[in-house]
Amino acid sequence: MHLRSVTVKNYRVHRELKVTFHRSLTLISGPNEAGKSTLAEAIHRGLFLRSKVTGDAWNAMQSSLADGYPEIEVDFQKDSEVYRVYKKFSGTNG
Repeated sequence: MHLRSVTVKNYRVHRELKVTFHRSLTLISGPNEAGKSTLAEAIHRGLFLRSKVTGDAWNAMQSSLADGYPEIEVDFQKDSEVYRVYKKFSGTNG
């Protein structure tokens, strides 16, 4: 599997961020508290967490910069097939 890109909106410190990954290597750098680990967490949650999450997990995703529900879109490729996963974390509405 190859991650192609991720778009994160209204997720913790990210109002809107799109990262396109190079096929062989992508380096993510920045100062402390810039949102590097938050980006990795968002990718994980976008791929593996149910969109109808509530409680502490949902509260931890809320943006301190923007109103609106957290949204994550992950594009990836496996063999020759390209897939897109989009999730809007809107509490019990998911």
